[in-house]
Amino acid sequence: MKNTFRKFIGETKGIAAIEIAFIMPFMLLIYFGLFDITALVQMNRKVTYSASIVADLVAQNKTSVLKSKLQDYFSAANLVMNPTPASAVRIEVFGYRIAGSTISQIWKTNNGLSSSCGPDPVTTDMAPLMFAGNDLVIARVCTTYEIYAANFLGHSIVNGSSFVISESITQRPRSTLKLTCYNTTVGGAVCS
Repeated sequence: MKNTFRKFIGETKGIAAIEIAFIMPFMLLIYFGLFDITALVQMNRKVTYSASIVADLVAQNKTSVLKSKLQDYFSAANLVMNPTPASAVRIEVFGYRIAGSTISQIWKTNNGLSSSCGPDPVTTDMAPLMFAGNDLVIARVCTTYEIYAANFLGHSIVNGSSFVISESITQRPRSTLKLTCYNTTVGGAVCS
């Protein structure tokens, strides 16, 4: 029995396999974790850039913008978000105006896809950005990021399988103080 035990202790042929068995789960966790982190950073950058594009394009309009033109801006944002399907990306645009010290929402619209990004922006932090008769345009883009590692490691280990990424960009109209969105014709019904 002693010889068998000494022979077992002295054996080195299976050490690499045992080391791999201990190390491989951690290596896979690190690999999929890094993959998810880089994909998440990339998705966050796309969401931020999409919101920036929409806000910038809307702010470039002279005194009004038609809802049909906003659809073109939404299409531009969807190009940035590729390969994420357009149906998974929500784009919302809001127009705020100050009169005296009261800030109110004048118009809002969205691309009609996915679920809402949340409640309308609060006006409490807008006052320093506005002056009498000045408008603000807020573009908000959101999407749901699916964690890839959850598919391999299990949803209970990762503690969920998705979360929402959202970004809001605020800009003043460039060519005018006031910018209004209309549904079909200038002077008609305001976007809502």
